[in-house]
Amino acid sequence: MRRLFTIVFSAALLLALGSAQGTWAQNNKVWELGTYPGGTWVTTWHINDLNVIAGLGDVDGSGYTHTLAVPLFGPTAGEWTDLGTLPGEQSIGCEEPIDGISDTGLVVSGSIASDGHMRAVAWTKETGMVDLGTLADTGDPRYASHNSSYAISTNKLGTLIVGGSGVDQDTNSGFAAPVVWTPSNVWTNGKFVKKWKIHALDTAAFPDFKWMVWGVNDYGQIIANGNNSTDTTVVGALWNPRPDGKDWRKLISLPPSKAYPFAVPFGINDNGEIAGMVTSNDWSIWLPAFWKPLDMTRTIYSKVTMLRLPQGSQAVFTNAEAVGINDLGDIVGDSWNDDGSVDLAVRWTTKDLTFSELLNFPANWSFSWGVNNNRIASVTYTGGEKCSAGVPWTNTCGGAIQLHSK
Repeated sequence: MRRLFTIVFSAALLLALGSAQGTWAQNNKVWELGTYPGGTWVTTWHINDLNVIAGLGDVDGSGYTHTLAVPLFGPTAGEWTDLGTLPGEQSIGCEEPIDGISDTGLVVSGSIASDGHMRAVAWTKETGMVDLGTLADTGDPRYASHNSSYAISTNKLGTLIVGGSGVDQDTNSGFAAPVVWTPSNVWTNGKFVKKWKIHALDTAAFPDFKWMVWGVNDYGQIIANGNNSTDTTVVGALWNPRPDGKDWRKLISLPPSKAYPFAVPFGINDNGEIAGMVTSNDWSIWLPAFWKPLDMTRTIYSKVTMLRLPQGSQAVFTNAEAVGINDLGDIVGDSWNDDGSVDLAVRWTTKDLTFSELLNFPANWSFSWGVNNNRIASVTYTGGEKCSAGVPWTNTCGGAIQLHSK
């Protein structure tokens, strides 16, 4: 796979963010955010509706991965915050998993614990970085050997965290079990403290698959892709919450294309609309894709719609992935040519599924992972005025762009 925690700001900052609302209507507003001072690389992932971006990067030139965040508006606009790490020796350079941020400021990610294994983490201003543990913590003997986990996304309300749990997992191979963490308030030392409980999602229909969970919405829908050990079968999966709110239903497989049988859903909005990609069975062709629910219970989904590849003077674009999707129907991702020498951020819209265009971001390499309901897309890039051109993933910077009307 190629793409392969709460920041609570002061009331004054929130007011400053709100007062900046008038600037959101500016067309093609661009933020070149560079890197953390003294750092050498950043990747920007999700952006919340308060216009704060969560990302990964180094902070001292060593290359070691930290979780970062940066607001676009207010008195600290453009200033990176280091959210830290667990006490283990961190990986160097950008690796999956990515991280997510809620509208409450909860930031979720992965970090290396003192035992050397990746662990899902949640950060808030009150708690700092917290190890979310693995399924071994449930006491279920089926998961006794689990020593690794990751958290990749949280919903806007900050009420659900999703990711995976497994054994000796690196971050690119997928995890044995897709999981969700739910919160509860526990009275501790004279105050309520939020505790997170891990749950395994049902995968009985696909035993022995490995999973990458990608997103969750405020409705409680969770998306992932699963693959067998030989990568000869790949399914796009969706779990809906049970009506009683106590668990999740059995997974639904998203309809693939006959010609492109592998489906990978990356983003889901609160309307239940899903952005992702479908690929050929040899992974040689990747095409941007879209699914939408056809019933009120969101248990029946449309056939896949392949989105249009962009046109541009830089190259003939032959592959793309649709990744982020907001509640207004804006979709973002990236597209590249046959040899991968050109790769640029792209936008689509559910209002017109035949529309696509390259994002007007000043870079010679870029991708966009997230887009919020203010129609601001987060961008990772090289080039431009504040990020020296270099090898993608080695010398990258964070940015954002205001989408124009379509």
